[in-house]
Amino acid sequence: MPTRSSSGCRLCGQPITTQPLTLGVLPVCNRFTRDGRVDHSWALDIVECEACRLVQLREAPPPEIVAPAVPWIRYREPESHLDALVERLVSFRPLAGRALGTGPFEQPLLTRLAGRGLQIESLDLEEKGCGGRHPYLETWQARLNAADLAAPAASLGTFDIVSCRYLIEHTSAPVDALQALKTLLSPQGLLLIEVPDSSKFLAARDYCFLWEEHSCYFVEETLRRLAEESGYRVLALLRYPGALEDALAAVLTPAEGSPAAVSPRGSSSLFQAYRDDFAPTRARLRGKLATLAGPDGDRIALFGIGHHAIMFANAFGVADMFALAVDDDRDKAGFFPPGFAVPVIGSDRLLADGQITTCLFAVAPHIEGKVREKLAPLAARGVEFRSIYAALDNAITKDLAP
Repeated sequence: MPTRSSSGCRLCGQPITTQPLTLGVLPVCNRFTRDGRVDHSWALDIVECEACRLVQLREAPPPEIVAPAVPWIRYREPESHLDALVERLVSFRPLAGRALGTGPFEQPLLTRLAGRGLQIESLDLEEKGCGGRHPYLETWQARLNAADLAAPAASLGTFDIVSCRYLIEHTSAPVDALQALKTLLSPQGLLLIEVPDSSKFLAARDYCFLWEEHSCYFVEETLRRLAEESGYRVLALLRYPGALEDALAAVLTPAEGSPAAVSPRGSSSLFQAYRDDFAPTRARLRGKLATLAGPDGDRIALFGIGHHAIMFANAFGVADMFALAVDDDRDKAGFFPPGFAVPVIGSDRLLADGQITTCLFAVAPHIEGKVREKLAPLAARGVEFRSIYAALDNAITKDLAP
């Protein structure tokens, strides 16, 4: 399966000539180690197609580079909107009898469809026997192609509803993936594609949402174009709001004929501003954190060590400024986050450290209140809490204006 887009856009195939946002060669975010060595890195250049305006990685890493080396890497995707989403799905096909989930985030949706009387099936695309690695999203998405879906299509038959949640943004060949999924659909079947919407973090100029595992960064316009390029008609394009990024759900059905030609529109002002603001933001943030870290570099903690925190630290070049990397996930304890000089510790160690004067949060907004309660003794002695997320009022980047 192709993994690179140097020769053209992943969506429309047109040459990409725009200046990239270059983050440099960064550690792969899920490669936690016991000794702090960086064993896998990737050059992250983010580009926007001038023809269709899909923001994407110029070169996406092959699955073996980003497949987890530890068994406990896991991701959660939003579920609170699924009752409303199922209501809309069923309204399009009230007589639907069979539904198929094609990824690791399908069970909450399938459970709701089963409650509506549908027969449900799950597609298992995990690669077996992968030499000690732990297959997950990247090995799964790489098998969304005609060759790998031929056998499931033959054995399972077709379905009235096929769901693919939070996988398409990972694939390097999204048009091929949607075309391959068509073999699992009945003639009037519905394909549900759900992806994170990128417009909020682009507008906020938040760089921790970039990730070597996401080949594509969709907004409404490009998700609609993906559907049309892949031979579908869009029945509905639904948005479900989130604090940092919304969920976009496209309800599709197979279409006849070729997609309409789209005239090149040029690079968007949204991406241009996002690209151009990175270098000055990075320089100002490094200066600010160097001051906060103090002469001995022992005053800043980072709480919540997921891929957003790791991207924030490495893309901005500030990983070495954190005296403590804090997370209460016991699986992470003692592991070094990629690019960090310190291993993960629990919040008890943070509470006992009298040198910390600033704690950066890399936790979801709905969790931050509970974290603040847990760390109340720090606030009582004057420790400042700030967020890594640029869209939030307490973001560490808020007061970095030149």
